[in-house]
Amino acid sequence: MEHPDRFVVACSREPQRVGQMRRIGAAHLKLWGLNSCVDTATLLISELVTNAIRYGTEDITFSLSHKAGEITIEVIDGSSEFPQVRQPAADKESGRGMFLVEAMADRWGTSEDGTRTWCTIAVPQPLRPIAGFWSEWRQGDRVVASGAYVTPEDTLRYARAQLRLFAAAFKAEMFGDMWEYLAEWGSCLEALKNGEETTATFGYDRFALAWDVRPVLFLPLVGGNPPPHLPGGV
Repeated sequence: MEHPDRFVVACSREPQRVGQMRRIGAAHLKLWGLNSCVDTATLLISELVTNAIRYGTEDITFSLSHKAGEITIEVIDGSSEFPQVRQPAADKESGRGMFLVEAMADRWGTSEDGTRTWCTIAVPQPLRPIAGFWSEWRQGDRVVASGAYVTPEDTLRYARAQLRLFAAAFKAEMFGDMWEYLAEWGSCLEALKNGEETTATFGYDRFALAWDVRPVLFLPLVGGNPPPHLPGGV
């Protein structure tokens, strides 16, 4: 069973406690290695603690926990009054409290008696590189086609289709037939399965092409298709 990282502290309902709880919360998040969550979490801490100071009836109990990819912020203030989400006035800095919590938190709520208010935010998951192959067709020093694929089999299927396109473009029937040689070239597929770089060359009359394939790691990014990370800085 996974045990959460958890911190609990009690404090008086004084305005200076907002900054103290924010700093304490930021320190624990950094201690737990959650630096990417500090800005959002400290904003939520500020709003919940401020709300507790303003409307609470007892000393505040503040807790911060992290478990299963989620951060939970809780504030107990003794008040049975349920917090309200109100649209803040455009010309005022105050009154944002629960409106910001509603906007910034993934989830939020209160206990049945209203004395405890909580909210959660998800911990961003790190980007995990995807292993694959970067394939290039070259005519001399010029790259005439390229593609990225996950499996050796997909890479070879791409080569087969691309070679047929080249044969049609060059009007070279024999050039296209050379795919049969590649299909039986077990060492090429074996090299890819072993995560090794491989090269095949094709030529007909004055046309010559080289097919280069190398293992790469791709980073999944939102929007666009970035070039792959080449191991060893190649």
